[in-house]
Amino acid sequence: MRTPIELNSVHEVERFTQLVQTVDVDVRLVGKDENGNDWNLSAKSLFCSLIISAKLQKDRAHTAHDVDWNTIYCECEKDIYCLIREFVKE
Repeated sequence: MRTPIELNSVHEVERFTQLVQTVDVDVRLVGKDENGNDWNLSAKSLFCSLIISAKLQKDRAHTAHDVDWNTIYCECEKDIYCLIREFVKE
């Protein structure tokens, strides 16, 4: 499954990470930076969550690799929609 998601606060990132850590297969966050380059992180990793949280806490000043916050997807070989539905971008 590949689902567009929104993570708008540090709390949401932490909650999302806690939820996907319960899944017994790999869960990835994928997207693009402002230059259109692909990025891919483990959604279960607390370290990766901290990176995303740090980006959310900044005033989003332009850096070499800013995340395009409109292109974040959750990918998983299982259907985990029910688990993450509060973060799904409609």
